[in-house]
Amino acid sequence: MKKILGIFMLIAGIVIAVGASSANFAYFEANRTVHVQVVPDDNELIDLKPLQPYAYIGKGGTLIIALNTKNTNWKKGFGEGVSPDSLYVFEEVFGVSNHLWEDMPICVKVVYAEQAGDILFFTGDYVPGAGQKQLKFTVPHGGFVKIGMILDSTGLEDEDVFKGDLLITADAGACPEEGG
Repeated sequence: MKKILGIFMLIAGIVIAVGASSANFAYFEANRTVHVQVVPDDNELIDLKPLQPYAYIGKGGTLIIALNTKNTNWKKGFGEGVSPDSLYVFEEVFGVSNHLWEDMPICVKVVYAEQAGDILFFTGDYVPGAGQKQLKFTVPHGGFVKIGMILDSTGLEDEDVFKGDLLITADAGACPEEGG
């Protein structure tokens, strides 16, 4: 009888163990610490680095592009802006680097969506016909991509201004091919 009771208890234990292990996990909660340092644009994991005197990191730590006398790098005799009805090409205005800890490329988009003036962007050296209103490019892990700008002041007059914000976004992974 003791053997039968022992076998019955062993079988009951196995059934309980199997039944308990086949349950679906439903919930877990834990409190943890998070530390995030906010740093200027040129010290981020994905950094925006000024490459010309008219691009600089401002007091708030953000990238500023200013071709006027309000630029903190401006000196008398450097010029005060651009001419009306002109086309200016500036290579290597700023760069974007990818210092993420993951070994992953990023897809960066640069857009200027203001009304006054026309600004186009390109990567690398300028070639005729280059420039896009919405530039999209891949930055490999550990890589650095230089961004140039084309300013078209056609139709603008003295005292008009190009003023607005650049929207720069980065998504994990390489950019999809055009048309995809």
